[in-house]
Amino acid sequence: MLHVALALTSLLQGGGPPPTTARIATAHDWVARLARDMGDSIWPGFRPDTIPVLYVIGREGTLLLGWRGALPTGFLPIEGLPESGWSSAADRGAASTGTQLAGRATAQVVVNDSSSIASLVGLTTHEAFHVFEAAERKEARRFGRQENAFLVTSYPVFDPQNEAGMALEGRILEAADRATSKERKRALARQFLAVREWRHRTLGAELAEFEQVAELNEGLAEYTLVRSLQLAARHRDFPDRLNAGQLATGKRTGLHELTEDVSRSIRLRFYATGPALGLLLDALEGPRWKTRLVEQNLTVQDALAGASGYRAQEAALRRQAESTFVMAKLRTAADSQVVRLKTIRKAQVDSILAAPGVQLVVTTGSRYIGLCGIDPQNLLQVEPGVQLHTRWVQVCVGDALQATFNTPVVYDGNAHVLRAVVGADSTVKVANGPEGNVTIDSPLVSLRAARADVSRDGRVLTVKLREQ
Repeated sequence: MLHVALALTSLLQGGGPPPTTARIATAHDWVARLARDMGDSIWPGFRPDTIPVLYVIGREGTLLLGWRGALPTGFLPIEGLPESGWSSAADRGAASTGTQLAGRATAQVVVNDSSSIASLVGLTTHEAFHVFEAAERKEARRFGRQENAFLVTSYPVFDPQNEAGMALEGRILEAADRATSKERKRALARQFLAVREWRHRTLGAELAEFEQVAELNEGLAEYTLVRSLQLAARHRDFPDRLNAGQLATGKRTGLHELTEDVSRSIRLRFYATGPALGLLLDALEGPRWKTRLVEQNLTVQDALAGASGYRAQEAALRRQAESTFVMAKLRTAADSQVVRLKTIRKAQVDSILAAPGVQLVVTTGSRYIGLCGIDPQNLLQVEPGVQLHTRWVQVCVGDALQATFNTPVVYDGNAHVLRAVVGADSTVKVANGPEGNVTIDSPLVSLRAARADVSRDGRVLTVKLREQ
């Protein structure tokens, strides 16, 4: 264990790190230790010890831990605490979340006077998992997505049938958590899925997806919180074992009163169902469900359906149909058709980008390119995550980029890159203003970018957004 030895003078001088720094550093070191020794027991590939963390300490300042290399502007090193920095500035409106610091993905944790070592271990793991989820996010994959939080404004909180159904789900999950046999847990898992699917049919596809993605996003992050506390409590030298056990248990007791706390957002319900479902999956399948969830692009409830045998009859009927109608031959034919389609689409892209004129390349780094306007009749998929807009498209990246193309555009959502031939050299006007404000105009494109760099290499004109 790391024994934090901060210089006494730094604690006494105004603006220095407060005495709570030692407690926070101890918690952070335990997160790193669990990650190094048991990281895959929390989630496969998740290494919170590699993710820097900002701890916002009330009005006193901000503590940075786990930062490798030169400290960001505004932070000073702390004697006796490696890979750390202190800033006397603190954002009073800060929330625990994932953020960016000097171009690096960083977890952020808000600390108050009552934050115990155990609670800090759990919350640090939760927020670090959000950073991990964002890094693992891929086009068309559920894992790493964020739910449409605006749907909380229209969620049917005044619908007694939906509220009763969700309350029933909470009671079933509570009973499954208390069940001592695997068979009883499996039976309760199937009951839960029957109730959940019935409720979701009434709720509607959009709100059902909101719930499922919330469980993937916040629910799984909260599962890692509970899991890290369980693992920490197993170590006799963990200095806060009592609180670790109580916090882990407390996260599960909320299931009994899932819909009763009307003072809180309905989104917080999935902070309870997510870890409950994760722990139930652990009991039924062990850690394999986590890899299966990502590889098969499942929701948490889909993973539970597989682990509990809930869809066994469905699977049997599917196998019967596959045998009767010779699925193997159908799959062989489909494989050939897909290969042919990919070849045709690649040739289309190559032909379009080889057209004479200036080829504009827009790259946005780690930021996703939003499609703010499309013509669905003229949109073709080239490969997963890559689209060919054959006539017109509008793209946007917040306030950083807005562009309208009246020409074919190749949109690569995996690499966050756009490519298009935007006209003859004589028709393309480029203006590079102060602080990287860029405009590009031609009869085929109108582009406005803030904080961007422009370069030219032959016929290729590149606009690269700077990292935030």
